[in-house]
Amino acid sequence: MRGVNSVLRELVKRSGGLVTRAAVTQVVPEWALEHACRGGELVRVLPEVFVAAHLVDSRPGIPVLKQLDPGVAPLAALAWARGCATLSHVSALAAWGLHAPTANEPLHLSAPINAGLRTRPGVVVHRRRGLVIEPPHVVVRRGLTVTRLEQTIVDSWPILPSAERRAPVIRAVTTG
Repeated sequence: MRGVNSVLRELVKRSGGLVTRAAVTQVVPEWALEHACRGGELVRVLPEVFVAAHLVDSRPGIPVLKQLDPGVAPLAALAWARGCATLSHVSALAAWGLHAPTANEPLHLSAPINAGLRTRPGVVVHRRRGLVIEPPHVVVRRGLTVTRLEQTIVDSWPILPSAERRAPVIRAVTTG
């Protein structure tokens, strides 16, 4: 990130390569972000969410979000949601350590009905009545906000292939 504003470069470094427009514009002018994107140093992965270009595995025809390291993509989706959604379904199952996501599997978020988030390439948004993005509806697992384990298993059941449905339930029960 040689051609990038030094303050922006430090922010990107301290945040693990992922930044939001709101965080950036608190410390540098908007043009610094635009310059970093035009120069190929930062890549927009979702509206208002950017990552260091070295974190993107450039593959044509695949949503940029799915080209990210599996550890960064959920953070990007949650940053985009701005605290208005939680990882759910098979994405939460992965955070619970009970599912290995496939390369073409979208991230799943659950949000209250009035959250104003929409499904987009690489992210499926499920609207849920009565969901509040705070305990006891959600928990933090491996640094990610996720649905509770029992809700995650119920949500994931219809998405998982038939042959893979029982294993997460058995592992969840046996590991506590």
